Amino acid sequence: MFGAEESNTVATLKLDQVLEKVKELPTLPDIIFKVNEVVNNPTTSAADLEQVISRDQAIAAKVLRLVNSAFYGLPGRVDTLSRAIPLLGFSTVRNLVMSLTILDITEISGFDMKTFWKHSFATSTIARAICTADELPDAESQSLAGLLHDMGKVILFKHFPKEYKHVVEIMEKKNIPFVQVERSLYDIDHAQVGDLLAEKWGFPPNIRAAIAWHHNPEPAGDLADFAAITATANVLAQPFEEHYMAEQGYDEMVEATEGFHPLSKKAYQHVMKELGRQMQFFENFIDRMEVFRRPSPLVEEELSRAKGESSIWKLPKK
Repeated sequence: MFGAEESNTVATLKLDQVLEKVKELPTLPDIIFKVNEVVNNPTTSAADLEQVISRDQAIAAKVLRLVNSAFYGLPGRVDTLSRAIPLLGFSTVRNLVMSLTILDITEISGFDMKTFWKHSFATSTIARAICTADELPDAESQSLAGLLHDMGKVILFKHFPKEYKHVVEIMEKKNIPFVQVERSLYDIDHAQVGDLLAEKWGFPPNIRAAIAWHHNPEPAGDLADFAAITATANVLAQPFEEHYMAEQGYDEMVEATEGFHPLSKKAYQHVMKELGRQMQFFENFIDRMEVFRRPSPLVEEELSRAKGESSIWKLPKK
């Protein structure tokens, strides 16, 4: 598909090389799985979720700071999780905890994390909106799958920057999809790597299937319908002139998602509503994510200042 010069530049990336890097990654902390379990439980209350997050005071403090910095025009400061959780909703809080945790353990330079997380949050929002509008089960699992579907890219850009800079260069030069360039050059693509990562981190089969097959759901077998929703959401959430593909219109999106989850008019309308409602917060949040990668004097100063206001603001004991 590509010329000899393009194909031979970095054509040595193999599956075993990537496997070694995935094995080196740390496991996810318990809070991720506990938060997800609580969010997926239909009988969960805000107090239940608050109790789980409060066990990790560093994450709790970061969530509160992000809420206060990313929301504009709030009537007063949000200084407790008990106020933040109803304000954001369970799914959004789970996604914040997940993204902050992953950001901490996948430090990377030379990669457009802002664009990556913007697409990931949009895919999560769209997948959940489709489930809600079409009255489908597993809306929260779909939201999580949407958030994580491209995690393989982070690992590949982190450990194989030369190879994946080359992918981007060809993608931009020839105006063809990222995954198409990957598959033409290498023995592995970001969806496969994402599946390996999800397996290492202990995610359930439906999440793994959505990550592995979000470009081609049919091979997912019994989980193909689940993966197809992620595939549709992924298409609608693609960047397009500072916006999203979804904004091109219903008929265009039906055509673009052919072969994936059928997009009903009702679902499309709900998707557009939720993108408008959710993404302003997420985009503000993404702008501030890097500030919260590691503890800083500013964070500790604010934690100390608010120490007496709420127990979750206390710094963790050494």
